[in-house]
Amino acid sequence: MKKWVWVVATVVVALLIGGYAYSNHHATAKEYQAAMTNGRTAIQSKHYTQAESYFQNALKRRLNDESAQTYLTQTQQFVSGENALDARHFTTARKHYEAVKATTQGSSVLVTRATAKVKQVKGILANVKEFKKILTKATGENQALNYGQSNTTLDELFNNAKFRQKYYQNLYDQALALRKSNNAGQAANTSSATSASSSSSTASSSSASLTSSEQAAASNYSGSNEYTVTQKEKEVNGKVITAAQIANARKTISAAGGHSDAMSDQDVRVAIQQASKQKISLTQYTQQNLK
Repeated sequence: MKKWVWVVATVVVALLIGGYAYSNHHATAKEYQAAMTNGRTAIQSKHYTQAESYFQNALKRRLNDESAQTYLTQTQQFVSGENALDARHFTTARKHYEAVKATTQGSSVLVTRATAKVKQVKGILANVKEFKKILTKATGENQALNYGQSNTTLDELFNNAKFRQKYYQNLYDQALALRKSNNAGQAANTSSATSASSSSSTASSSSASLTSSEQAAASNYSGSNEYTVTQKEKEVNGKVITAAQIANARKTISAAGGHSDAMSDQDVRVAIQQASKQKISLTQYTQQNLK
């Protein structure tokens, strides 16, 4: 009789343990599926940090799960690519995006986005190469004291809307500094030429004036600086833009995030004219075109 009781008790305990194990496994499986679903939804919404947390949670529910690990690694690679792109580490960014793109059995959404990012980075790298080439040319002209020609070359950069994008900020700052140097060089040459022309000595006048190549470059320069502009280019709505207006405009441009300290007076006049032409405020024009 006692033996029968022990057998029944053993069976009951076994059933209870088995039932608990099954129930626990079922609950864990549901939590795993919920974490994976939430992770995919977070990716779709571009909430990548949340997605990483969900996939990590899924791995806790199902250790060494290949699918969860694939999604987690792919998401982390994409985030690394985004961070590298923001830091202007373009080659590194492309490597991360390529890894995301090559992932199989992962997120198709990330594959699509990474494919577009790879194309974007390739375009950025091509632009960097071209922009550096133009900047190098302008630098050489500056070193040769051909300031007007250097500014003309720089206009190829400043007139390109892409050059103002955040990816080229370093090159943009270099170009601004070079244009400031060109303007200072032209101002010095103009001052020397003026002083020389008032001297009675022909020899002194000749030595202080612009060289023929510099004078030709300044005469032919069609870019934005105050040394080779017509009267009309100094007006807005038929009225001459005063020095006070230029000074106030510089303050407005700086407040709106523009680099007014590297702008010549004519650059400021152009900004005033364009804002008036487009019927927008100078602040709006700066935010759209000069940042």
